[in-house]
Amino acid sequence: MHQNNVKVMFLVLTLIVTSCIKSFTPNIESGDLNKIVVTGQVNLGEEIQRVNISRSSPISSPEYLPIIGCSVEISDDKGNVFVLGDDGNGNYTGQIDQGYLQAGTSFRIKIITPDGDEIVSDYDQINTCPEIDTVYYERKDVELNTPGKYSLGIQFYVNLDARATTSRYFMWEAYETWEYHADYPIEWWYDGVMHHVWPPDYSRKVCWKTRKIQHIYTLTTRNLTDNLFNRYELQFVDNLSARLMYGYSLLIKQYALSETAYTYWDQMRINSNQQGGLYEKQPLAIRGNLRNLTHPDNEVLGFFGAAGLRSTRIFVANVPDLPLDFNTLCSPSILLKGLREIGPSDYPAYLMGNEFGYSLVQLNVECVDCLAQKGGTNVKPDFWPN
Repeated sequence: MHQNNVKVMFLVLTLIVTSCIKSFTPNIESGDLNKIVVTGQVNLGEEIQRVNISRSSPISSPEYLPIIGCSVEISDDKGNVFVLGDDGNGNYTGQIDQGYLQAGTSFRIKIITPDGDEIVSDYDQINTCPEIDTVYYERKDVELNTPGKYSLGIQFYVNLDARATTSRYFMWEAYETWEYHADYPIEWWYDGVMHHVWPPDYSRKVCWKTRKIQHIYTLTTRNLTDNLFNRYELQFVDNLSARLMYGYSLLIKQYALSETAYTYWDQMRINSNQQGGLYEKQPLAIRGNLRNLTHPDNEVLGFFGAAGLRSTRIFVANVPDLPLDFNTLCSPSILLKGLREIGPSDYPAYLMGNEFGYSLVQLNVECVDCLAQKGGTNVKPDFWPN
């Protein structure tokens, strides 16, 4: 009888606890789902300046909602105005000669949307960006959430030496490029008739893909005696993909920010790094430096800034003591019933073979076409080593 009472109490407690944990959907007013979002920055070191204008979308179904047809101009604190052109898809670009891009000069943006809203930013000042001291990588095993389990890979670092400048606020962006291969060239293919390509077609055997690392890297040295910092962690690349198989490159862009811009991007970093657990901290309310003059109550998201910029690129190949552990997307299948297994919906069907003949082994398109694998390009980047 005592045991039954214990079981009943346990069930009651379980029901109480589980009933208290409910999925949480933020109560976001409809006006918050249609806010104008502006991202862009005047960079000392780049002549072409870029701005993106879009609208926010629901958290439950995020999508990119570009705003096209805007009038966009950037002005400095000396009265110079630079007009940006509409490149489509919410992207606006314009050229500012380097003579106008000087440390100490401040810039702001003005936007007129197709609906007639006038959006302006505060002025933001260009700061001197020091040369990138060093970017390097080391072999590193990162412990996972499961005790005793590790992710094998390489960890990139940057060293900062800004002692020759007065800049104290920094941000880095990283863009990775890697080479990847299809397993076979195109040699035999079937579309009701057998075709033999000789010599084999290697045009889609080797590809490259570039993408921006989404992580935000920020650092301030304002509380340090010396304006330098070593071993700031950037990208970690594990061994579970083909990224380190044939060649890997990391482009690092280093920005010297104003204190206002740094505060904005550092809060963005904090929010983006939160995991959202049951007892996690609430996201920071981030306010940028843009406002809607036509409808002052309509909040504008984003930040328009100005920064000094330096960049460098590092290449990686044949990392010692790092076994790669990944499967390719190539899955050959044996045609037990011969070519009659291949229907029109399979055309063109690629087959394994050599110069003397084909075999009854069908290759999926990823086996012979690297463009079908990861959405890259088969045009070698200009910066890629031979």
